[in-house]
Amino acid sequence: MLKSNNASETAISKMGDKTNKKVFFRRRKGCPLSVPNAPIIDYKNPELLIKFVSEGGRMLPSRITNVCAKKQRKLNNAIKIARILALLPFVFQAK
Repeated sequence: MLKSNNASETAISKMGDKTNKKVFFRRRKGCPLSVPNAPIIDYKNPELLIKFVSEGGRMLPSRITNVCAKKQRKLNNAIKIARILALLPFVFQAK
């Protein structure tokens, strides 16, 4: 009997440590390209596409830009087409 009491006491003390910690959830913002007045994703709009490309020329992931998956796929395709048509550079020059 004493062994079971000791085991339950250690289990309670371990659980007590976890309950003292505060859990903080940051609310995610919505997709900036899904709002009613959002610009249309098009390969002919390099000003919009440059916002979603890093300084080195790489496409930024959706976890950084907060773009939904559907719009992220459209962005990636538009960036690729714009690069092929020389509207966007493949690699940005370091200044």
